[in-house]
Amino acid sequence: MSHTNFIKELLNILDLNITFNEQCFTKERINERICMVFSGTLDYKAQSCPHCACTESTKLIRWGFVHKPALILLNDVSDYTAYLRLKKRRFFCHECQRTFVAQSSVVDKGCSLSRKVKLSIAQHLTRVTSMTEIARQKNVSVSSVYRVLYQFHQPKKIGQLVLPEVLCVDEFKSVKQVSGAMSFIMMDGQTHQLIDVVENRQLHALEKYFLRYSYEARQAVKFVVCDLYRPYFTLTKKLFPNAQLIADRFHVVQLMSRSFLSHRIQRMKDLRQKGLDGQRKYRHLKKYWKLLQKSQTHLNEQKRHWRPSFRAHLTESDIVDRLLTYDEELKRGYTLYQEFLYAFQTKNHEVISELIHGNYTDLPEIYQTTLRTLKKIQPEIIHAFVQPYSNGPLESLNNRIKVLKRNAYGFRSFYNFKLRIHLCFGQTLFQCNQKA
Repeated sequence: MSHTNFIKELLNILDLNITFNEQCFTKERINERICMVFSGTLDYKAQSCPHCACTESTKLIRWGFVHKPALILLNDVSDYTAYLRLKKRRFFCHECQRTFVAQSSVVDKGCSLSRKVKLSIAQHLTRVTSMTEIARQKNVSVSSVYRVLYQFHQPKKIGQLVLPEVLCVDEFKSVKQVSGAMSFIMMDGQTHQLIDVVENRQLHALEKYFLRYSYEARQAVKFVVCDLYRPYFTLTKKLFPNAQLIADRFHVVQLMSRSFLSHRIQRMKDLRQKGLDGQRKYRHLKKYWKLLQKSQTHLNEQKRHWRPSFRAHLTESDIVDRLLTYDEELKRGYTLYQEFLYAFQTKNHEVISELIHGNYTDLPEIYQTTLRTLKKIQPEIIHAFVQPYSNGPLESLNNRIKVLKRNAYGFRSFYNFKLRIHLCFGQTLFQCNQKA
């Protein structure tokens, strides 16, 4: 293997026009660190003039070399920052009386970052890490990382896109500048592929966004899965004529769960005012609140542990039974909550209908408010039992977006945040350069 070929294999250089001599390697101090520098020469016979497109070889002559060699950043070699000091051939065109410089596939024109470095930065952008950390690892500035982000992202053309049959929609907290405090996100409910992220989740902004899709594309949507945010219901009925609304089961259960949670807290506050016995009950309800929120079917009825608060060996079911003896009203609320949980676990919509239309005037007002809300969306709840779709995959994606935001120390620009979300969790949106 020749010396030039060995260096090219080491640096992963594929350009045949670059050559190296035996004294090409040195170690130099660049930007206050010791770096590896490989000196090479770029020379070939010009085929055409980039200014006038002249192709006559007799008019394209070699015109010496560029006075100052280009210093090109490469990927690290043995944990050393590596550079390519490239001496470029210059040409003169007699046709247009202008000079031009030889170009290499290693680097873009007028750029000091090699294409391999840009590809590596683009690969790092698909991981859940901060832009500053990527810049530190690749020995570039944060601005360079952003330029690579813009270069490798291909914007979507809304008018040419189609919508899936099952559309899952939700919201998440993105950046401070977003009006309405929350941003909108949607996913294909069948393939679980991210479709798009919209800056504002308010109704007028979503109507404006979805009207950019063709009427045929909106007609293709058969199901829309969403939480209990009312504008989503209005949007679906207005812009998706063939779509059925599906209320996400998790949010319906969460609504009842929070009602019982508020009920328990209120009863705890009342018990705290009733002397030493009330304070003891208060501490028990506060310590074991997770068992009350837990489904009865998941409580352990076999394994006993020593419970210092009760001074007895009790199972989880025994603890719940003792807690419910403290207050009859809390016990009725717990019974209603557990009946809802069991109905959702068994997907029994008949029981759900009976519970929603039942008479619970003896319970606090928060239950009445919850039941009124569930009555309004009863058809959407029934669809959730009949159809197998839910917002579970989208909630998982939202959690990963929060991790990205935390690891990246937040974002100021919604546009940059949206690009990172697409690159990390969306489909492949790279606009790769074929010459790389």
